[in-house]
Amino acid sequence: MPRSRRIVIDIALMIGVGLLLAVLGPFGTFDARFAYRLIYWIALMLAGYALYKPIMAGALVAAARLHLPEMAGWAAAAILASVPMSVIVWWVERLGQPLRWPDADRALLLYGNVLVIGGLASLLLWYGQTRRTVAPEPALSAPLVATPRPALLDRLPPGFGPDIVALEMEDHYLRVHGAYGSELILLRMRDAVQEVAPLIGAQVHRSWWVARAAVRETHREGRGVRLVLTGGVEARVSRAMVPVLEAEGWW
Repeated sequence: MPRSRRIVIDIALMIGVGLLLAVLGPFGTFDARFAYRLIYWIALMLAGYALYKPIMAGALVAAARLHLPEMAGWAAAAILASVPMSVIVWWVERLGQPLRWPDADRALLLYGNVLVIGGLASLLLWYGQTRRTVAPEPALSAPLVATPRPALLDRLPPGFGPDIVALEMEDHYLRVHGAYGSELILLRMRDAVQEVAPLIGAQVHRSWWVARAAVRETHREGRGVRLVLTGGVEARVSRAMVPVLEAEGWW
């Protein structure tokens, strides 16, 4: 899915959550007028999205590199991002009033409330993104044909998908990178490259196979190239493959 479309969907989801919270009026906001609650909750949800989203992405990448489950990355991101978000909520609540730091009890209560809302919203985002699939639109003159499923997915846990970003050799094991995490399996690279078909990609290095659609940025390092992929994964390109990929229009 294009990044711009994913962001639009995420923002629409956050606005929907803000609308629901405006109707419910949790944490003492129900006494305010609905128009105020609507502005208050939607503004906070959008601010939270801008804050939680990058922290969640970084935590998921860190969890993958530390071989931790994705849920651990989500939990760490929610706990960490709720600290600055609590400051934002406190500041919004004090608009038009003298800025006075809350006492310990009030600060803990505020943090707990923010953690509940922010944690659930970020969980909704994470779950939606890991399950979201959008089929490519076929040409008008072409028959509608389902894209074959890579056989490699059968070796991975059910919650891994839907996309395979890259394959990385680690000693005698193979690490399969997805958009939001990775899994380590016992398989040779040449066998994995066969099983990852029909995805379009290339073995850019002796230790790396990369899906072409996952490339987000390219960085030159002398005569070498480093690819930055979906989810923050970075793959090295061998010098021999640089002119080949360049000729094929990878960058």
